[in-house]
Amino acid sequence: MMYSVDCQKNFITIEEFKGKYQNREKFLAYCKECPRYNNTWSCPPLAFDVNEYLDKYTYVYVVCAKITLTDQVIREADTPDKVKDMGWKILCDVKANLEENLRGMERLVPESISLSSGGCNNCSICTRKDGIPCRLPDKMRYSMDAFGFDLTAITKDLFDIDIQWCKDSLPKYFTLIHGLLTKSKVKDELWNF
Repeated sequence: MMYSVDCQKNFITIEEFKGKYQNREKFLAYCKECPRYNNTWSCPPLAFDVNEYLDKYTYVYVVCAKITLTDQVIREADTPDKVKDMGWKILCDVKANLEENLRGMERLVPESISLSSGGCNNCSICTRKDGIPCRLPDKMRYSMDAFGFDLTAITKDLFDIDIQWCKDSLPKYFTLIHGLLTKSKVKDELWNF
């Protein structure tokens, strides 16, 4: 096993969530520096009013996946290319699983929609660059970042976890933040992460 995953959830009203964690001007400036900006359907600029989209919901259930890497994996990633490739593979694997679970939650919770972390990874090349609609609109979910949310503050406040970043080596753990927007509270027994 290369890693272990511990998923936690917390919920907050969308109004409080926006008030505490949304700073579109600040965080969309970071998005503009990313190669996915205006090139991936899940990323900004979004083709709709962000607050109008969010305000249809009452709650956001935030799901935090803490991905703890084994010491062996960290040692084996001994070059910048290995750090990048191994980190990306681990994150993509966990993210795909989280997204599938959250789409399952959408089927169980009426009038809900999930949010992902980072940009969409469903296609190797997004059709947005060519002005063509998304190939997989049933699977694509908007990135929480695209709404201007401060993922570092969310992770710290709601889960008491500090985000670690790759530098010259893999970190001890990665953190992915996803969400489920709902109009009503969700029963605890529905969560299977």
